[in-house]
Amino acid sequence: MNLKTLAALAVGLLSANIALAIPTLQLDIDGGTYVGGSEESTATNNATFDLWALGDTSSVNTSLDYYLSIALLPQTKNVGDIANLGGVTVNGATLSTLSGNAEYGTPPIENISKGGELAPHGVFETYYYQLMFSFSDDPTIASYNVQDGSLGPANDELFKHVFQIDASALASGYGLHFDLYTYGGTNNKRTAITEFAPFSHDAAYCIGLKCEPIKVTEPSSLALFGIGLMGLVAVRRRLRLRLRLRRA
Repeated sequence: MNLKTLAALAVGLLSANIALAIPTLQLDIDGGTYVGGSEESTATNNATFDLWALGDTSSVNTSLDYYLSIALLPQTKNVGDIANLGGVTVNGATLSTLSGNAEYGTPPIENISKGGELAPHGVFETYYYQLMFSFSDDPTIASYNVQDGSLGPANDELFKHVFQIDASALASGYGLHFDLYTYGGTNNKRTAITEFAPFSHDAAYCIGLKCEPIKVTEPSSLALFGIGLMGLVAVRRRLRLRLRLRRA
């Protein structure tokens, strides 16, 4: 097996691993951009936008409730009456009138076992709302990774639940961070957050914040490929050495 064949094999194996590495839950924004800075997630500077909650059809349990948290950016303390922060509407309804209560801290709102909260990831503690929804009646789309746009495995699909967000009445200088998750246990006995969108697959509305587009460097996948290729070359050299010793 020559070096070119080994390299092609390594690329094929790596591509297969990347295609399978799509999270169960993701958030995306129609027309959004992947940003770095304080976010490292998909963001928009448009005050009105469609937020997509995406769930892998092979992993999502349609009998469970899923949760979207809408958190105030930046981390905010002692701001007084939350009404002074302005208004946000979701699917035409004012956020404060929806079933999710305003809370200060780290999601979720429900009391669950110790260690069951989302990781702070530089956003929390802050004010946030939590909205409940289901993927059961949602349409499906072809699977893809929101972080880099790469396609998922053939025939894989994602549920797509759309939230129409209008943050045009939000107080100046503030933005929003979105998380997506679900719980283990039953509705009456929460145990822990069992599935959540990784931080790199969250979403944000950020205006006047440090949410600048990141400069793309060499992908870690290329680095992994390089390591794998070096390993294949080393194996090839060892095989050659063994053959020489046998002939000697």
